[in-house]
Amino acid sequence: MNLNDLNLFIRVVETGSFTAAADSLDVQKSTISRRIAQLEDTLGIRLIQRTTRKLKLTPEGEELFSRAQPLVDDLAAVQDDISASKTELRGRLRLTMPTEIGVFMMNEVISSFMQAYPRIEVDVELSTRTVDLIEEGVDLTLRLGPLPNSSLIARHVGGLRRGLFATPEYIEQHGTPNSPADLAQHACITLQRPFDHLRFINWNNQEPVTMGGRLRTNSLSFVREMILQHMGIGRLPDVFCNELVESGRVVRVLDDFKLEALEINALYASRRNLNPRVGAFLDHMTDRLNDHPWVQNKLVHLTP
Repeated sequence: MNLNDLNLFIRVVETGSFTAAADSLDVQKSTISRRIAQLEDTLGIRLIQRTTRKLKLTPEGEELFSRAQPLVDDLAAVQDDISASKTELRGRLRLTMPTEIGVFMMNEVISSFMQAYPRIEVDVELSTRTVDLIEEGVDLTLRLGPLPNSSLIARHVGGLRRGLFATPEYIEQHGTPNSPADLAQHACITLQRPFDHLRFINWNNQEPVTMGGRLRTNSLSFVREMILQHMGIGRLPDVFCNELVESGRVVRVLDDFKLEALEINALYASRRNLNPRVGAFLDHMTDRLNDHPWVQNKLVHLTP
């Protein structure tokens, strides 16, 4: 079996079409089609059912893809290990992170990383779900908030400054809370699975604060949109609301009471034999975020 033909087959499956694979590899579509046909002739089986509209794998093609893709990735890792120059790092890097972090902060980090390492391919899943890195073959995940006990290796990235926000219209109708205790009487937009309790560094010995309200969500972006709909007071990283505050569409609430920053941690499977692509990304991300205006690196932690 020709390894180059196998690589082409995997790329066709990953991109979903011969055309997309050809574009990504900068080769002729006819070349890929011919090489896949050669692979099928070598194996004596049909791997792909071709139609005018879509591509569909045969059962044999699905089995070959599922078994060959990890092997090809392992070979790419071997190439990385013996490469002396960072520009020679190659292969696929699989990342997951919350949608908002990817869109608002990591976009620049990832784009500059891909420019620095032009031979590394990056797959990014934006999701709030907890990913099993080992089971799903993910190299690194970013998570917000305190971490549960885990066998994974964690590297602290920083913390997002955050505060409480509401629209002037909401404040005009419902009044301004004067202390954290007043939040129990307000419509607060909270998270279904909160990253931590609402506590203030400089109030009531950092005891948890009761928040009133009927609306809960699992999305920080949706909290922001509901604030703009005058639905209540929401806790968000400052970056989500800085421009809104400057324009007057949103105001800060209880700004004299300071919240702990929201922790950002990078998790990966093992420190031993760390994949060079993961190591390169960790170093690049840390360097880029070290002076990032949204990131607070020296956290003031609440007492347990």
